[in-house]
Formats: sequence, structure tokens, C-alpha cells
Amino acid sequence: MKMAANSTTEKTASTSAARKITTYDLVIGILAIFSLIILIPLYFGKLPSSDAAVLITLEDVLCIVFLFDFFRSLRLAPKKWSYFLKGGGWLDLLGSVPISAFAIFRVARLFRVVRLLRKLTGDQLRHIFTRRLAQSTLLFTLVVALLLVFTISWGVLLAEQHAPHANILTYHQAVWWAFVTITTVGYGDYYPVTPVGQFLAVILMFFGLVIIGVRLFPFREGEVREEREKMRKTKMTMMTILAAGMLSWPL
Repeated sequence: MKMAANSTTEKTASTSAARKITTYDLVIGILAIFSLIILIPLYFGKLPSSDAAVLITLEDVLCIVFLFDFFRSLRLAPKKWSYFLKGGGWLDLLGSVPISAFAIFRVARLFRVVRLLRKLTGDQLRHIFTRRLAQSTLLFTLVVALLLVFTISWGVLLAEQHAPHANILTYHQAVWWAFVTITTVGYGDYYPVTPVGQFLAVILMFFGLVIIGVRLFPFREGEVREEREKMRKTKMTMMTILAAGMLSWPL
């Protein structure tokens, strides 16, 4: 009975270890979802050549990221052939080739999303965002900001390109506007004139303020730790002085 209980405990521990995810895994999963979204207008929408070039460049960059992730997963896998054949490694590779002839296989990135969702639990999310809170929050926020820039740019372009007096007429203009808006720079060379575009601009500006707060958070967290350490040292010094005074007090 004891041996069976031990084997069950070991199996549970190994299963939980195998299913543990990190901030890196979460970021890769978000990028996979984003890459699937931009495939829709790229291959099913009628885009001007300049707009298509922006999305194609973005797709090539994502392919390189996913290709790096494939080789990283292959290197870290204890059984490499098992990962490649049974763990979906061949799907990861097919969905990561930055060659237009293999573009149809990029839908295989859906497997990355499914694999992440199967592993993801509320406890693991809490573990990610509490174990290394500052670093995880900053990385996660920057990735979400990047995704917001490219997705909201597309929404603004759809809302603006046929509006009277509009100045955001191409996707690369919309992306430029989104970047300067979310970074709170706001040059003013491009701006939305429709209610939908202005609503999306408010979302970007709000998220830009969130990024500023998150960017300052690690320093604030470090200052809190430093202040606690100073208080601890001061307390120890006072206790040492008090103890020395009590020992030297005449009886």
C-alpha cells in the first residue's frame, strides 16, 4: 500500500511538473493567437500592397520567434523524438517556416494555443504573476501592448479609410499612429476623425498610461525592499546597542 501511495505521489508530482508553464509559455501562446488573427486579413482580405507588406513582415518576424521556440523546446525536451512525433513538435516546425510556400501550414499554430489552454490553470497563473511579479507583469504588459498596436490599427483603418477628411488611409499609417499614441508621444500628424476611431484611440491612450505605471513598478518594488532592509538593519543595531547597555548596567 505504501509503495502504491509513493508511486501515485511521484506520478502526480511528475505530471504537475510536466504541466507547469512559465511567463515565456504564456507570451508564446498570446503571440500564436495574434499570428492566427493577422492571417485572416492577409490571406482573405483585399489589402493594398503597402498594407500587405507590413503584415507579411510581421508574419516573418513571428515565424522567426516560433522557429526559435521550436528549437528551444526541442533542446529542453528530455525525449526529443517523443516531443517531435507525439508532442506536436512537427506541427510547431511546420507553422514556423518563414517561407511563403509553407504559409498554409501556419494554421498549425493553433496547436500551440490548444496545448497552452490544456496546461493553463488558475493556480499556475497566480504562480506566474506572484513568483516574479514585476518581471512577469512588465513582459506580459509589453506583449499585450504590441498586440493592441497591430489589432487596433486594423480597426482604426477600417473605421477611417472611407471617412470624409480622414488622414489614416493605409495600414502602415495606422500602425504609426498607434505606436505614437500608446507611447503617449502623440505627434498629431495622424489622428482619427470617426467616433469608432476616437474610441479606439482612448483605449490606446489608457493602456499607454498603464504601461508607464508598470514600467515604474519594478523600481518601486525595489525601493520597498531596500527600505525594509534598512529598517531591519536599524532594528538590529538598536537591539545590539540596547543589549550592550543592559550588560554594562551596574548591578
